[in-house]
Amino acid sequence: MSSGAPRDIVEEIRSAYRRVGITLDRPATYGTYYRLLCAGCGKMVGNVGDRLLPDMAAALVEQQFELYATGGLGCPCGHQRQVTRGLDAARWEAAQRRHGGIA
Repeated sequence: MSSGAPRDIVEEIRSAYRRVGITLDRPATYGTYYRLLCAGCGKMVGNVGDRLLPDMAAALVEQQFELYATGGLGCPCGHQRQVTRGLDAARWEAAQRRHGGIA
């Protein structure tokens, strides 16, 4: 593993969550876990560790698209719902129908 690998994975995680309207905060413990903050209002919405394998963060966020789209994950302010609707409106609408979300 190169000396830049941990930083690379953090940037990969940051990019994956940014796509759905979530920002990565400073390390919470020993540089291993980072707080996830709503990019809309700044509220903490979770944590993520930096021990993910390459491409794992993007895959996780992608697989959780419907949960962000329907408000099952993310912030109660609705920012992730808005962001995911802008990313893929057809998929967002399908998630609303499938999961009984409010369009």
